[in-house]
Amino acid sequence: MSLAPEDAHTILATARSTRTPVERFTDTHPDLDELWGYAAQLHDRSARIARGEKVIGAKLGLTSHAKQERMGVARPIVGFLTDAMVVSADEVAARLDEWAQPRIEPEIAFVTSRDISEPVGIDEIGQYVDSVLLAAEIIDSRFTGYRFRLADVLADNTSAAGVVLAPERHRLADVGDLAALGCTVAVDGEVVHEATGAAVLGQPLQALALLTEHVAAQSEVLPAGSLVLAGALTDATPMAAGTTYDLVIEGLGSLRVRA
Repeated sequence: MSLAPEDAHTILATARSTRTPVERFTDTHPDLDELWGYAAQLHDRSARIARGEKVIGAKLGLTSHAKQERMGVARPIVGFLTDAMVVSADEVAARLDEWAQPRIEPEIAFVTSRDISEPVGIDEIGQYVDSVLLAAEIIDSRFTGYRFRLADVLADNTSAAGVVLAPERHRLADVGDLAALGCTVAVDGEVVHEATGAAVLGQPLQALALLTEHVAAQSEVLPAGSLVLAGALTDATPMAAGTTYDLVIEGLGSLRVRA
């Protein structure tokens, strides 16, 4: 007997509230697939809205071809963001205990300029961008040791936990080629990761274009003013209390997060 999406949501909600990771569902239910994962994610979104949280946008995951190959998928996956996930850099240390196994990663983020309900191609997608900014996503898989398959991570809302936004917003035309922007992640002053924007599908705007296809397929609307995280530029860095993380993306600024 397969695991019902609503039951998976209940298990993951408990894992989140108790900060106790669980074993991946697909170990005992290998039949679970992408559609099932999104159905379980929808239960999570509905529960959050019922608690008073407001959906503010979306995030993409598996935006590197290497990660897609490891997961056996051909396209990125999508999760949602709520206002309760937004945290200031100064608040992270106080909230660190809310997460079981937090990691931090640099992202290029977009704020949309108009409602999106239909697919938009890469040549036109820039017209739907109001601004672009640096974000630090905090992920926290509810699965033991970050071991999951596609259905698991979708049910877990792509490991979404928190997001720190840099204060500066930029016009897309002023930033230049997003794929060429250099990125570094330093831990206590030592650089541990380097990348360019091309790490996200070769062009971060491609992530936003693919999101429009997902939104249209779900018969939903991504409202103007939505926040969209295009996907991690580097591997995620484990977070530990008392540690300082400096994330820099050329042309977008920097963020210092103290855990």
